[in-house]
Amino acid sequence: MKKAFASSCLLLALLLVACATVPSVRVSHPWIRALKTNQAISPKGKLNIVISGTTTPLLGDEQLTRDRLQSALIQLITRRGFTIDSASYDYVMKLYYRTDRADKIKCSSEYSLYDTQIFANSALAGTVSSHGLGVNVARAISALSTFSYAKTTQSSEVTSSFTHTIAIELTDTDGELLWKGESTWDTEDLNLLNRIIPTLQLILSDLPKDENFHPEIMEVKASHALNYYRLECEDVWFTCPALPYRIFFAENWGGSSYDFEVLTNIKDKEAFAAYVDLIQTAEFAVPNGTEKEWINPLNLALWEKVTLGGQYYLGPTKMPINIIVRLEGKPDGYYVRECKLVSEEEYKEFQNKLAKWSQILTDFYNVFEN
Repeated sequence: MKKAFASSCLLLALLLVACATVPSVRVSHPWIRALKTNQAISPKGKLNIVISGTTTPLLGDEQLTRDRLQSALIQLITRRGFTIDSASYDYVMKLYYRTDRADKIKCSSEYSLYDTQIFANSALAGTVSSHGLGVNVARAISALSTFSYAKTTQSSEVTSSFTHTIAIELTDTDGELLWKGESTWDTEDLNLLNRIIPTLQLILSDLPKDENFHPEIMEVKASHALNYYRLECEDVWFTCPALPYRIFFAENWGGSSYDFEVLTNIKDKEAFAAYVDLIQTAEFAVPNGTEKEWINPLNLALWEKVTLGGQYYLGPTKMPINIIVRLEGKPDGYYVRECKLVSEEEYKEFQNKLAKWSQILTDFYNVFEN
């Protein structure tokens, strides 16, 4: 009897692990704010980029840090259609950064779990840019938090903490401010450059984008795909601006990664770098469910499975490719269920779903009478 009971429990556990669910580990996005004038900004405009800032806990020249920040900013802003030209330009983009140290008392407690949810979102309904709706709904989902107050144990300790602050300003050639994006976050990591790509992408998602622009991406050698996986993906949790939960490339649901040969869900391995890039930069994700179920984008049940899609030019030949990444939720985050190249017809189907989802988000946030 005991053996039968144990077998039943094991079978039930395996079924629970195999089923998709809404992850419980949400991504803590940094605080973001974007403000702009009514003057139109062309995503095909030419930019002159200026970087300045300080890291107060450190000493000496920060030129190399500024160079790294400039490279990351250029990488992301050119994807929106802008071009960089320091001699003849339409706009000036200035990035300011500052890192301060502020040690904090870190308290930890254990709690029982109740079904109390609190919603908080810094973006006002009706004021969100249509360019950033996919990012904004992810932030809204991340802000849906479950709290309980049955304390059992508590401890505290002093930890090193650093506050990173970034501001990006876009002005015209006369110096008039057209747009400003800001972000600040606390972390135990002194290095501002770590995870800077997702943060900059969150800020820049408020700017217009040329949808006809496709970024170029390096092609992974067929003989070195396993090396790429081990260098870039193994034991790494990724974050996506368009998703409220973290993402893992391993196929097994236990949390430890297998060798590349086991990861049969990654097709067309020459586009591996494109899959990784899309996961870290996508501004829209299409959740599962029907259009009728999409009416409430904050319904957590929608976010059990999601699909990302993108178009790139691959490798030295700049071959145009369409890629799809499908993610499935488990308690500790999303796991990559499938990455592959797709035909024009299949990608068109994804684009049609994305267009419908984007329209639903626009209607959802448009709460005021014009």
